Amino acid sequence: MDWTKMLAGKVALITGAASGIGRATAQLFAEHGASIVLADTNDVGGRQAVENIRAKDREAIFVRTDVGKMDDVNAMVKATLDRFGRLDIVHSNAASYALGSATSITESEWDRTQAVCLKATWMIAHAAIPAMLTQKQGAFIITASVQSIRGYTHHVAYQAAKGGLLAMTRSLAADYAPKIRVNAILPGAVITGLAAGLSASDLQRVANMCPLRRNAPPEEIATVALFLASDMSAYMTGSCLVVDGGLTAVIKTE
Repeated sequence: MDWTKMLAGKVALITGAASGIGRATAQLFAEHGASIVLADTNDVGGRQAVENIRAKDREAIFVRTDVGKMDDVNAMVKATLDRFGRLDIVHSNAASYALGSATSITESEWDRTQAVCLKATWMIAHAAIPAMLTQKQGAFIITASVQSIRGYTHHVAYQAAKGGLLAMTRSLAADYAPKIRVNAILPGAVITGLAAGLSASDLQRVANMCPLRRNAPPEEIATVALFLASDMSAYMTGSCLVVDGGLTAVIKTE
């Protein structure tokens, strides 16, 4: 295998691709030979990402998509198949959430968080997996979070959604093996748009919670997505990979 072009000839659909982990993953997948469909509600960021990929002589399109809406998800998958005629890799990565405890968030905030962070992955699977089954192969990657396995204050809706994604990962893996491999990534502290508004001291405080004593750039999560999308992980399905600088593995005492 050519390890410099691990995704040659593949078509990858990535949600939340206008920034952060999704954008870094789109760029890395393109460098490894894939044609990319970038989906997001951020038109400016999405189109800029497409331009960057095309500047490197790779194919990419942007599809404006609210993954919390079934009609948008169906249109996104249709646009992918209409343009490229196949779908080999899905990275369900988009996120949006309201902070708060069970008694402080509203029903609409809860529902929107579940729609984008949990239900969206089911909707994407519902729309995309039939095409992947026709091809008799595919890789489906889900961005979960360390908050799916550890409790944090004021994140009840987000943690409930991310915990559900781990169960969905295992369920999808069981239902669609051996043709489709389904795996999840559990990032820790990553510097993305969701960290906007945090001060330098807050970011350093978070970094110091990790044994590696730093927060990760999105590119370091993208490399894990590449591993799961490629034949390097050919014997993996139903796995949940923690990529968190040791945050959940170690109780710090100093």
